[in-house]
Amino acid sequence: METGSVQNGTPKYPLACYIVGLSLVGYLSIAVIVILIVHLNMVIYLAKASVLRTHILCGAFGMLGASMASIRKYYKYLISHSTALINNKECVPMDWSLGWVYYYLTRPILGAVLGAITFTLSFIGFQILSDAQQIEISGKGKNLLFALAFVSGFSVSHVLDRVDAISRQIFKSSSDVV
Repeated sequence: METGSVQNGTPKYPLACYIVGLSLVGYLSIAVIVILIVHLNMVIYLAKASVLRTHILCGAFGMLGASMASIRKYYKYLISHSTALINNKECVPMDWSLGWVYYYLTRPILGAVLGAITFTLSFIGFQILSDAQQIEISGKGKNLLFALAFVSGFSVSHVLDRVDAISRQIFKSSSDVV
């Protein structure tokens, strides 16, 4: 059976499509479970380690954002593709090659890493701007970091493009400078 064919009025997709869909829901569930476990202080060690706790929560919010963005892209395609197939309209078949499956399966992990990096870079900024030996981030500050981590995960491609542009500016060779 070819990719995206219709059988008994229902579109049929390759196995990779279903694996990606289930994996994305799994990533979303993992992110929510980690957020709940850490936020509700279910791990005694993390309840005492405020910085590590916030770091893990930022990573989980990054994964949550990336999972939601991937699920959104995934179901948006499936809805438009299946509607076109059922209505006998032309549509571009989705590429279920290894590259795209890899993209969908690694994007939430990349979102978690970017969420954690968001915290790290913000915390370094707080350390530089403050003279205090011990920095305690306020509740509002933590919420801002969580929101920033979520947005970083949701917009993985844009964040990586910005990081790339910034790193090109920072690491310009001396021959590029006029």
